[in-house]
Amino acid sequence: MAENAYPAAFVTYGWCRSAYTVVRSLAARGVEVHVGDSSPFAMCRVSRHTASFTRLPDFFAEPEAYVRVLGDALVKTGAKILLPCFEDVELVIRHREQLPADVWVAVPDLQNWAIAEDKLDYIERVGAAGCPVPVTYRVESRTEVQRLAGMLEFPVVLKVRMGNGARGVEIVETADELEPRFFALIEEFGLPEGRWPIVQQHLRGRKFKLDGVFRHGQSLATSVFEILRCKGAGKFGTSTFRRTVDFPQITRDAIRAMEALNWHGMFNTDWICDETGTARLIDINGRLSGAVGVPFAAGMDLPWIWYQVSAGLDEIQAEDARPGVHVRWLVGDGIALVEHAMDGKFREAAKILVPRPGCRHDDFSLTDPLPLMAEGLDYFMKFARARGSTRPMTEGMVR
Repeated sequence: MAENAYPAAFVTYGWCRSAYTVVRSLAARGVEVHVGDSSPFAMCRVSRHTASFTRLPDFFAEPEAYVRVLGDALVKTGAKILLPCFEDVELVIRHREQLPADVWVAVPDLQNWAIAEDKLDYIERVGAAGCPVPVTYRVESRTEVQRLAGMLEFPVVLKVRMGNGARGVEIVETADELEPRFFALIEEFGLPEGRWPIVQQHLRGRKFKLDGVFRHGQSLATSVFEILRCKGAGKFGTSTFRRTVDFPQITRDAIRAMEALNWHGMFNTDWICDETGTARLIDINGRLSGAVGVPFAAGMDLPWIWYQVSAGLDEIQAEDARPGVHVRWLVGDGIALVEHAMDGKFREAAKILVPRPGCRHDDFSLTDPLPLMAEGLDYFMKFARARGSTRPMTEGMVR
């Protein structure tokens, strides 16, 4: 236990910049931080803020082994606060009784988590609560696909019910493409009947994200930021360059949506404005955001708030995020630069090279430089194992 008597924490998914933000946040508060991940090159492993590192199985590929090794790591390190930083949240919820009883964790119940993660179920729940959402269609037959092709305005968006990043999301430009693209997506991911993709209205406006923490259905802190650039062209895919903003409508409707789910713990949401300027909720992730470093750089320490909720503290310390703070994901921009150059999109590539004075970073600190190098190596190894794919897949990511 740290000298200030804050219980030690165990942070999972240590290869990712989101977990790195958690490590930096808690270490700055004097918390002893232990980290686990399946990658030997995990960026958090080499951080000067990390007290120990545990090699964990891949939670998608080996869920039972993951829970067992995670439990052993909690006992060995003596960590009392568990902060699951990715989709392993589901395993922690489902198998809580297999983890040490004296470990604290702030996660939602299984029913509400499952609704939030399902891109059809959450639309129905939060839409009924008054949150603006895109027009969305459940599809259960080929005839239904053909009917939609004849009645919808294109482009439209296809989405698998549960995915990760931009995996399982496609923009269909014409009616003729809808049927073949729809069933190609089913075949690619082996989706069973009852789990077919949804068809959704395509929104063209500004793109935003809101990250936040709830405690038993009550909002404790939220931060909105605008997405200025993504790994994919046209702001498609994972964001790499963002700016904190004030957007009261998003804040109000995000709180309304998560209250409808009686949320507990971390979450992040994605929003796109329609032609009237109204921001509509296009995605919920019931976990830490890859971009949680954005509000952190702007003064809102969401990982610390999450830790306090997990520890059961009554008085929560929280500060607002300053608007106008720019934050960049360096490795993500590097990947985008390579992709755009390979695709001949040199104008998009050139934008990445334009410097932004005063910009902060998800994955780099002058006082802790090794994690950035480890992150780059980790992505390169994943790139090599995926035979040149910059979006490597693990079985179970899309379902």
